[in-house]
Amino acid sequence: MSKVNSGSFFLQWVTAVTVTMILAVMGAFMFMWSIGEMVQRAWGDVAQTLVMGAILGGLLGLGIGLGQAIVLHNQGIPFMRWLGQTVLAGAVGMALGFTLMFRLFNLDNVPEIAAGVMMALSAGIPIGLVQWQMLKPYVAQAQLWLPICMAAFLIGFAVGLPLGGEGREWLSVGVVALLTAVLSGAGMVWLARGGETAVVA
Repeated sequence: MSKVNSGSFFLQWVTAVTVTMILAVMGAFMFMWSIGEMVQRAWGDVAQTLVMGAILGGLLGLGIGLGQAIVLHNQGIPFMRWLGQTVLAGAVGMALGFTLMFRLFNLDNVPEIAAGVMMALSAGIPIGLVQWQMLKPYVAQAQLWLPICMAAFLIGFAVGLPLGGEGREWLSVGVVALLTAVLSGAGMVWLARGGETAVVA
């Protein structure tokens, strides 16, 4: 990833990830609840939370993964592999996280802090893991991407989620997306400055 520099790469990353993440997450919120209700009537509460989590996590993965893949493609990282594995990781992680969260709390009354932490960990851990594996041929200390990814999600959701509410959904999602993009972008620039691996896949 020798073409990475602290200026243009970071700006491209933040712009792309913020925009695609906002659009994808707002898209998820537009129909995940209605689909969840249909699934609940047909198959029950557990199926509902699995499907809702998979929709939100998959579209969250699509949003963040698409923005990242657009920028990383110029560094030689395969676009479709990065995007596909990020979407899958987000869908599986959030499906399991949603199910756990809604087993612990009432579906209609989940504390914001609990929802934020669970969503951040449910997405950040699996996405960080699969992206770390894809970064290994390109970045010398790729293992550090996992804590970077987790921190970006945790801070983004912790700050942005409490801003939500009736009529303020765009503000909440926008803050989550922007903070996640800024922190993950800064982390990627920092990792790339640490040097590349000897073999590039």
